[in-house]
Amino acid sequence: MLTRRQLLCSLPLLAAALRVAAAGDRSGMCLAYTSFAVRMLQGRDIMETTAAAVSADLLLDLCARFGSGGAQIDWSQLPSRDASDLRPLRERIDREGLVVELSAPSSCLASADAYEELARVAAALGVSRARVALLYGRRYESFKTRGEWTAWAADWRKKLAGITSTAERHPLLIGIENHKDFHAAELAELLHAVDSPRIGTCVDFGNNLALLEEPLETVRLLAPFVVTTHLKDMAVRRTDTGFELSEVPLGDGLLPLPAMIAALRAVRPDVHLCLEMLTRDPLSVPYREDHYWTTLDRPPAERLAAFEQHVLGRATAGELPRITGLTPEQQVALEDEHVRRSVTYARQTLGL
Repeated sequence: MLTRRQLLCSLPLLAAALRVAAAGDRSGMCLAYTSFAVRMLQGRDIMETTAAAVSADLLLDLCARFGSGGAQIDWSQLPSRDASDLRPLRERIDREGLVVELSAPSSCLASADAYEELARVAAALGVSRARVALLYGRRYESFKTRGEWTAWAADWRKKLAGITSTAERHPLLIGIENHKDFHAAELAELLHAVDSPRIGTCVDFGNNLALLEEPLETVRLLAPFVVTTHLKDMAVRRTDTGFELSEVPLGDGLLPLPAMIAALRAVRPDVHLCLEMLTRDPLSVPYREDHYWTTLDRPPAERLAAFEQHVLGRATAGELPRITGLTPEQQVALEDEHVRRSVTYARQTLGL
C-alpha cells in the first residue's frame, strides 16, 4: 500500500512520464544544468557562482541537441520571477512535451514567504519538483569546528519545520540533495523529523563517496524520500592524503548504476532520472588528514577498511578527467563528449 508521501510524489511523476512519451524519441532522462558547467562558468567551481551564463532557453536547446526529454533548470537561468515573463518558457515546455524541474537556492526554504515565491514560480512553469542543496560546499571544507556544523544543521532543522505548513498548501515537491553535507542516515533522520510528504530528497548517486559512504547504501537509505535524482557515475584515484573524486561518463566509473536505479524504482517505479555530468577537475577527499574529521565521526576500522576495499579497490591507475590546461574550445568539446557518451549509455544500457 502506498504511503501518503509516495502517493503525492507519484501523481506528478506519472504526469511527467506521459509528457516524456509525447516528446517522441527523446530519452526520458533529464539533463541537469550542471552538466554544462564548462559553458556556464569557464572552469570555475560550480558552487561559487550562478548558472546565469546559460539561459533556460539555451539549456533546453542543449537538451534537444543531446536528445534529452527534459531539464533541471537553475533559478538563476530564469528570465525573471514574474509569471508573464515566464509564459514564453512555459509555452515552449508544453509545446515540446518536456519534463522540467527547478533547482532552487536554499534561501527558498528559509522562510514561508520565500517558499511561497518558489511555489508561484514553479506553478507558472508547470513544474512539480524542485531540487535544493542546503550547503553549497563540502562539509569537511566549509566548517572549521564541530560546533559550526552542529549549529548549521540545527538551524536548517528549525527552518524546514517552519515551512512545512506552507509546503502542504502547494503541490510542489522539494528534493533536498545529499550534497557532501549530511551522511545519508543523517539526512534521512532530518526528513523523518520534518515529516512532510512535500519535502523529500534529490538522491545524488555519487556525492556521499566524499563522506566515505558505499554508494548503494546511500541510495537505499534515501530511497523512501526520493523526489528526484542526480544520476552520475564516479571514478576515484588514490592520493597520499586520501583520494581524488571525479564524475565520468555513465558506464566508465565504479557505481553499480542498475542496482541503484532498481533500489529507487522499487520504492517509486515512476521516478525519473536527471543526469548530472559535471566536467571539471577532480575533487580532493583528504580523509587521511586530521582536519577532514573535524565535523565527522571516524568510522569503525572495519567499516573504513570495507570502503577502501570496495571503492578505493576500484581506483583508476591513470589520470582522472581534468579541464585545467585545456583551451576553452577543448573544454567545451570534452563536456560535449561526456554528455553525449552518457546519454548513449543511458539509452543503450540503462534503457532510459
